[in-house]
Amino acid sequence: MRRRALLGSAAAAVALAVADPGAAHAAGRQNARHLGMFRDGDPTAIAAETGRLYGVTPSSVMWFDSWASGQAFPVEQARLLWRRGIMPHYTWEPWNTALGPADPAQIHLADVIGGAWDGYIKARAREFAAVREPILVRWGHEFNGNWYPWGIANNNNDPSLYVRAYRHVHDLARAAGARNVQWVWAFNNGSSPDEPYNDPAAAYPGDAYVDWVGIDGYNWGFGPSWDPAGDHWTSFDATFATAYAKARVVAPDRPVMLGEFASTEDGGDKAQWIEQMDAMLRSGAYPDLRLLTYFDVIKEEPWSPGSSPAALAAFTRWVNRGYMHGRGHELARIACR
Repeated sequence: MRRRALLGSAAAAVALAVADPGAAHAAGRQNARHLGMFRDGDPTAIAAETGRLYGVTPSSVMWFDSWASGQAFPVEQARLLWRRGIMPHYTWEPWNTALGPADPAQIHLADVIGGAWDGYIKARAREFAAVREPILVRWGHEFNGNWYPWGIANNNNDPSLYVRAYRHVHDLARAAGARNVQWVWAFNNGSSPDEPYNDPAAAYPGDAYVDWVGIDGYNWGFGPSWDPAGDHWTSFDATFATAYAKARVVAPDRPVMLGEFASTEDGGDKAQWIEQMDAMLRSGAYPDLRLLTYFDVIKEEPWSPGSSPAALAAFTRWVNRGYMHGRGHELARIACR
């Protein structure tokens, strides 16, 4: 947002506050940032643990499921989340986690396009619809990486296959009644490999199919598993600025979320990383970034906020800021404007 527009918005907010303090408060709430959380466990447990650990109710909780699991969507848990004012966020992964990305028996985009999974898609879509409240569905995320079988690099280097598969899943789900789904198109903050065919813009399904643009990115720090001698410590801004700018070019009318993000402890000051992020967000940077989903696990790196006392204190201060107190019903309305 240009400086003139920021100044104009600030002046309007001051005038509104003088004329009608209640309206000013409502306007501020409409521009709130929203906290999403992912932790190991079922969706309702994630919500309860976030409150216990960090003293805050998230706007959404996220969990993962793979197609080969055959599991039903947890309708009752999703309804329970909504009764607590929390929007469900379902990462729906079209693969068999027991097989490698190149395994001939793996699920690939041609299988999706060809209809091999239509019955499964329709069954899950009917369960989505049964929730009768909005849900976020993040399908085929990080498609510009080479680590998932749906990645463009594992599908003939052809982004059009991803577009066709995404549209196919979307259209089948809507036809089955899942009109309460808000669809999340999510790319990784860096493409691997970094080649023209792997530019996320080439795999955008179109505004008719996308409600949210998602970005995944991590501060990997020093010596991650994929580069043990490398220093990959990057600030929040360095992690996301380029990807956010791309999101605004590809889909300028869609709100942005961080579908996954976190910082390690290795190679820098994690507490300072969180504090600098907090300061940037409070300053009005990334104005269209409305949902930030923290990856609260110890997996490849110590991502969890509790990886050190200083990081835990900084994270707890951040999530309890007034601007982070958006609620699920407010989050659900963002993509409907």
